[in-house]
Amino acid sequence: MSNVKSTVKGVVIGGALGAAAALLLAPKSGQELRKDIRSKYKEASDRTSKWASEAGAKTKEVASQVGQHASEIVDKTLSIVRTAKSEAADAAGAVKQEIASAARSGSLSDGERELGRAQARE
Repeated sequence: MSNVKSTVKGVVIGGALGAAAALLLAPKSGQELRKDIRSKYKEASDRTSKWASEAGAKTKEVASQVGQHASEIVDKTLSIVRTAKSEAADAAGAVKQEIASAARSGSLSDGERELGRAQARE
C-alpha cells in the first residue's frame, strides 16, 4: 500500500512539473499561456478528484468487509466460549454428583467425604 501511494504521488507530481515546464517553455503569448495553464490545472484537478473519490469508495468497501469479518469472528468466538462454558459446567456438575454419591455410599476416605459434604452444600 505504501509503494502504491508513493508511486501515485510521484506520478502526480512528475506530471504536474512536466506539464508546467512544457507550458512555460513553449513559445506562446501570455494570454495563451494562461489559458493553457488554467486548462491543464482543471484537468489535473478533475483527475485528482476522480482518484480521491475512487480511493474513498474503495476504502469504504474495504472497511465494510473488515467490519463484517470481524463481526463473524466475534460471533464464532462467543459461540465457542458459550459451548466451552456449558460443557465445563456440565462436567463440574457430574463430578459433584459423583463425589456426593461416593460420600453417601461410604467408599471415600475422611478427607474425600468432607470434600463431598462441602460440594453437596454448594
